[in-house]
Amino acid sequence: MSSPVAGNKITWEVSSSSSGSTSVLSRTSLRCTLLASICGSSWSRGGLRCSSTRARTLARTRVIAKRLPRKLDVMEGENAVFCVETRDVVEGSCWSRDGLQLRESPRTVLKSFGRTHLLVLVHVTRQDAGIISFTVGESQTSSQLRVKCVKHDPPSAPVAAEMSVVETNTALLTWCPAPDSHLRPASHYLLERREAAGGEWVQCLATDLPSSVRVLGDSVPREADYCFRISAANKHGRSSPVEFPGSVHLAPAARVERGLQDAWVRDGEDAQFSLELSAAVHGSWFLNGARLAEEEDTGGRWSVQRHGMEHSLLIRGARLVDSGAQVTFVSGGVRDSAILHVQGDQGTHLGVLPGPQQQGLSLPAGMPVLLECQVSTPDAPVCWLKDGKAVPLDDVMAVQAEGCVRRLLLRSACPSDTGVYTCDTGDDAVSFVVTVTEVPVRIISSNEEAPHTYMAGQRVELWCQLSRPAAPVRWYKDGEEVEVGQSLVLEQEGPRCKLVLPCAQTQDTGEFVCDAGGDSAFYTITVAGEIVSSNEGASHAYMAGQRVELWCQLSRPAAPVHWYKDGEEVEAGESLVLEQEGLQCRLVLPCARPQDTGEFVCDTGGDSVFYTVTVAGGYNRHLHPSPSSLSPGLCVLSTRRRRRARWRCRRGTV
Repeated sequence: MSSPVAGNKITWEVSSSSSGSTSVLSRTSLRCTLLASICGSSWSRGGLRCSSTRARTLARTRVIAKRLPRKLDVMEGENAVFCVETRDVVEGSCWSRDGLQLRESPRTVLKSFGRTHLLVLVHVTRQDAGIISFTVGESQTSSQLRVKCVKHDPPSAPVAAEMSVVETNTALLTWCPAPDSHLRPASHYLLERREAAGGEWVQCLATDLPSSVRVLGDSVPREADYCFRISAANKHGRSSPVEFPGSVHLAPAARVERGLQDAWVRDGEDAQFSLELSAAVHGSWFLNGARLAEEEDTGGRWSVQRHGMEHSLLIRGARLVDSGAQVTFVSGGVRDSAILHVQGDQGTHLGVLPGPQQQGLSLPAGMPVLLECQVSTPDAPVCWLKDGKAVPLDDVMAVQAEGCVRRLLLRSACPSDTGVYTCDTGDDAVSFVVTVTEVPVRIISSNEEAPHTYMAGQRVELWCQLSRPAAPVRWYKDGEEVEVGQSLVLEQEGPRCKLVLPCAQTQDTGEFVCDAGGDSAFYTITVAGEIVSSNEGASHAYMAGQRVELWCQLSRPAAPVHWYKDGEEVEAGESLVLEQEGLQCRLVLPCARPQDTGEFVCDTGGDSVFYTVTVAGGYNRHLHPSPSSLSPGLCVLSTRRRRRARWRCRRGTV
């Protein structure tokens, strides 16, 4: 508490309300400051008066009965609790950290219970450290919050590291977790490698497997002897590495990127052979099956070199006796060979350049053909022949010369280009066998995906579009080749082929296939009958004189229908009536007779239904013919239910 005054002598007086006594402090200064910092003393319970010879100032402190500790140490993650008690119940209190007011939040709890005021910081972190202050009015108490971090140790190093090299070009590395791994568990393991000859350790693998890992030769950048070490790690760090005892020879799988080529040299010249692999691996050179040393031999005849992925062999002073020698390079699964050609001073000699065609080439029509050979001198003339005749040079066929290389180019081959091509220098000749095959026919489009459900009598058309016109195709139904006739027509116009059924029948249902040789289209055809429903399944047993009605429901109106009885077409008349209304056709016998017994057939051409009709004989009850209809001498039996039967004749009654 401070008070500015004027004068040379300043006096502070402290009056205690409890004892009524007064203490006097004096100090000569332009500004005098009194710090009442003793909690619970009488200094904080009375009034303070600052006076000088010219002025007097009065002040009264607000009492904080229980203050905060000077500092509070809390472990990271625990709760920090601050408690302050005031003399009286007060309002307007404030908690702050480093001068910034604290607000209620899930991690900050502010509570007041009468004279008790609480601040709880939940799960403190290092960011919560600072000066925590409680202020009410002009009174304040503070505490320094110190957050101690929990020490997290990285996992311990693995133990029992071992290396197994039983498999070729493979290393099996095994280890065990540290004995205290349950206290400081590892989330993953880091594997490092380096060449046994020296160099830096390079991380090559991170695995969560706690016991073993298999390292293959394909995982290393180049062929060498390698050492390995492993360390355990988690989010708090990594252990010290443990090195696996010994080393292993690993080599990546290589393939030929640029192969060997035959060499043509004159007698006494040096011959150079080289190839490039996809990986840096070791290899061996062989001359006519004999392995050549890595270094130059004592006579200085050859030199073997390797630069990265390129291997080369230099044969110095090749002689005529060396002509035809085979040079071979071997490295693991890679093997490549070339021939050494040594020529004299006279004559021009030819050799075939290595390539996909070699000296025999088979390809589909439309593809380009390139034939290459190499002459011994750049200015040597050559002549290209096909089947013994000079090839015609046009827009399709052309010859090229580049240094010692001679080429014949067919820009777009066709089957007629098949033959034996020869490059002739007069002194030497090289031949190539070229076979050009017809491009397989493909079906570009068809209507096989369309629905192929038809009614009997409808027209069916199946078609497919071929990749080239006039290509031969075959049509099959249910695995058997179809036969052309009135009911099945095959058409072909340019690249489009069609199978047509002018009037489909139910027996045409099945799978049709258009086979173009290398491609096929499949069509599933369903032909439904024209007769949708009928009463053929009903009982057709009648008594003589009863009405008989045979009917069938057609799939389309006005379809032609024929009725047959016992194989013969019926004739309409008084005793047999034929009716057709819309989709329904009927055969009616108004008064059936025993001779009407038989098999009736309703035939639509593509579909039929059968009715077996039986008409039993006997007299007809309730028959009352008119007298005029009775013939002379004709008698009729007439009866009623439960009455006596009576015969009636034209001339009287019996």
